[in-house]
Amino acid sequence: MNTVEFAGHRLSAMMLGTAQLGLDYGIANRSGKPSPAKAFELLDAAAEGGVNAIDTAAAYGDAEDVLGSYLGSAGCKQRAPFLVTKFRIDPARGTDRREIEKQLYACVEQSLERLRVSRIPLYMLHHAPDMSLYGSVVPDTLGRMQREGLIAHAGVSVYHGREAEEMLRYDVYEAIQVPMNAFDLRLVRSGVLRKLGEAGKLILVRSVFLQGFFFLDPALQPERYAPATMHLQPLRDLAEREGMSVAQLALSYIRDMEGVASLVLGAETPEQVRENIGLMEGPRLSPATAAKLEELSARVPIEFIMGTVLAGK
Repeated sequence: MNTVEFAGHRLSAMMLGTAQLGLDYGIANRSGKPSPAKAFELLDAAAEGGVNAIDTAAAYGDAEDVLGSYLGSAGCKQRAPFLVTKFRIDPARGTDRREIEKQLYACVEQSLERLRVSRIPLYMLHHAPDMSLYGSVVPDTLGRMQREGLIAHAGVSVYHGREAEEMLRYDVYEAIQVPMNAFDLRLVRSGVLRKLGEAGKLILVRSVFLQGFFFLDPALQPERYAPATMHLQPLRDLAEREGMSVAQLALSYIRDMEGVASLVLGAETPEQVRENIGLMEGPRLSPATAAKLEELSARVPIEFIMGTVLAGK
């Protein structure tokens, strides 16, 4: 497993996504949330394959609890992983400065307890508009948490290029998680991905397989995905001409993109974890196929990306 350096850490180029450990998650999810025993097997498979970075969130059901139980177990094969978790602010509880500070501390303390760790390596804002909605209180509080040793680094999970550009205004945010895949290259076309790289931000990419949409059979496409049906077969055709699976095509394209540090890949079973690790070690795309993918992406309606995929965050 290749690694990248971030602030003195060596992170695996694949980060295990754990939404599936706490929720029934993903368009193509067929097995549902795994049992605790199966979740531990899944986490073992990741550790055995060299994956030392794990992504989760307080909003992912009981995923933090599952991770904490695993990390605290005698049979845990993952020692001191680089953990990423995320928090949300609830405006219904009040929006004055003191209340927001109180919420942030309550959130981090809850995550620390659930994960059974004394410090969170990377703590990310899960709702990007909250970066500036409450003035300086959020970045100020995150900076204080760093100084107090509760978190090592702060970041933001975003959906839009404008949110990524907003993030660049704050020094406290060192990392960003973005959605990007063969059908969604908005951050590339806008130049935002380049700006993030130039600013030295750690760039984590999720939704590489469009939440499993790429694996659906075009002939059995649900009606709600009809606007994108016509684009799945060309994707399969490209993969066939390149002599690889659709999964390999989609992953290799994003994996080898300049500036991308790690891919957040979720899984429902240990077998899927091993498959993803195998894909991470797969071949690069030919320049001609990469160019064809860019052309195909430009034809996918943005309404599909926004309405279907982002709605399932």
